[in-house]
Amino acid sequence: MIKSAKLKQRPLPMPAKLPHKYTLSGLRKGRASVTVVTGAGIDAEAGLPTFRGEKGYYEDEKATYLASVNALEAEPSRVWHWYLKRFVSYHDTHPAHSHFALAELEAELGEKFKGVITQNISGLHRKAGSQKVFEIHGCIQEMRNLKTGERQTLPKSWVESPPVDEELISWRPNVCFFGESYDGFPLPEAEEACKSCDIMLVIGTSGVIHTPILLSEMAQLSGAVVVNINPHPGKVDKVSDMNFRGTAAEYFQESVLS
Repeated sequence: MIKSAKLKQRPLPMPAKLPHKYTLSGLRKGRASVTVVTGAGIDAEAGLPTFRGEKGYYEDEKATYLASVNALEAEPSRVWHWYLKRFVSYHDTHPAHSHFALAELEAELGEKFKGVITQNISGLHRKAGSQKVFEIHGCIQEMRNLKTGERQTLPKSWVESPPVDEELISWRPNVCFFGESYDGFPLPEAEEACKSCDIMLVIGTSGVIHTPILLSEMAQLSGAVVVNINPHPGKVDKVSDMNFRGTAAEYFQESVLS
């Protein structure tokens, strides 16, 4: 479990343009090791709803309940049918330019790229070609057997013709539900990626769920510079060394032009 740490208040510059070192071209040419944390904002560029804000998933009280561990335990069949509907939109969604840009950055940096830590369950980073991905909230395209712990790819046939409830509820979506611990998800690996980087990019997360804030603090305590990329002010601003007020697409476009 991550524990918060008290950090000295740092100046939070918001330059019109980031110093070249922290742009995409600067990362490519530099010697710094890089870790990236992504939230729903980057998936929004691919057409998926964010979780909060206008038309966000969790503005709907029903969705908030169905994404909870309480619902999974009390009404597993209902939860499954809700997730199967979500699976269709996720399965048919293609990665955005920003997903591909991160996959290319990983390929160019090699061992200096410590990984993408994502809160997203879409699987879009892997679709784009990223290899070192820590899906700390799991992936909607996978399911886990409740007795054996075995993980399998969710069959698309289940969407078209779900199995009988007895078979369905012997599995669960391999995602981290509200109220659930990170046990079984790659948080320890994500923490190591934070501790071993020189620069951390935090892209498209509000910080309402505190994990990105705690990971940012962990990176700072290890000497990293945290660059927050988000068009809106949020809680991550306070634990960032620099705030780029724009979307991931704007960051990568700015980097190309710099």
